[in-house]
Amino acid sequence: MGTFLAMTLKSAIKLPVLALASALMLMGCSSDQDQKELLKSLRGSLPSFKKAAPPAKPDPARVLAATTGPVNMITQKSLNNAMVLTIEIAQNGPYRTHATSTKQSLTFRQGMATATRGLGHDLMSSSVNDSLRLISARREGKAKRVMRYLDSANTTLSYTFECDMYVTGATTIRQGVVSASVTEMTENCVSDTQKFTNTYLVDRGGMILSSEQWLGPNQGYFAIQVLRR
Repeated sequence: MGTFLAMTLKSAIKLPVLALASALMLMGCSSDQDQKELLKSLRGSLPSFKKAAPPAKPDPARVLAATTGPVNMITQKSLNNAMVLTIEIAQNGPYRTHATSTKQSLTFRQGMATATRGLGHDLMSSSVNDSLRLISARREGKAKRVMRYLDSANTTLSYTFECDMYVTGATTIRQGVVSASVTEMTENCVSDTQKFTNTYLVDRGGMILSSEQWLGPNQGYFAIQVLRR
C-alpha cells in the first residue's frame, strides 16, 4: 500500500484524476443537457493507469477547460513518473486540499505539502513554519521541521529535521494558465535516519508554484506544478 497511486496501479483499476465532487457541484446548477456535456468532457479528460501499460498522460488543457478552480499537476518520481491532475476540494484557513476522485489527497500551505491521505504510510501532519517563513521572504537561513507519519500498525512516527535553505537562482515559468517570475530555492534537510533535498520556485508573494518535494520514506519525491491558482 504505501505509495501514491500504487494501490490502483497494482490492482489495474482506473484512476480518474478529476474529483467527482467537483463535477457534482458544477452539475448542481446546470441543465440536464449541460450535465451530460460536462460528464462527457470530464470522462474524456481522465487518464487511465494500468499495470500492464504505461500510464496515459493527463490532458491539462482539457481539464482546465472543464473546471474553474485550482488545478495541480502531480508526478510521483519514485513510481515511474506516474502523473495525475488534481483539483482543490477544500480550504481551511491557509491550507488547501487537492484530491483525486478516489479520495487520495495532498494538503498544501503556500504550495508546500503538509499532509497526505489515502497514500498509505501517510504524512499525517507537519510543522513547517520555519521553512515557510524563509520561503515567504525568499531568503536563506536555517529551519527546523517535524513530519509525522502513520505506519502499518497505526502508530504515529515523528521525524525532526534540521534544514538549510538556499537561494539558488531565478527564472520565469509558464505552466497551465500560470505565468510568473520566480525565485529558485533549495532546502537540504537531515534527521537521525533520513535526509532529503526539496526545490521550490517561489513567486513574489511567497507562493510555491513549482517544486520537487520529499513526502516520506515510502512515497519519495513528488513534482508539483500549479496549473491554475
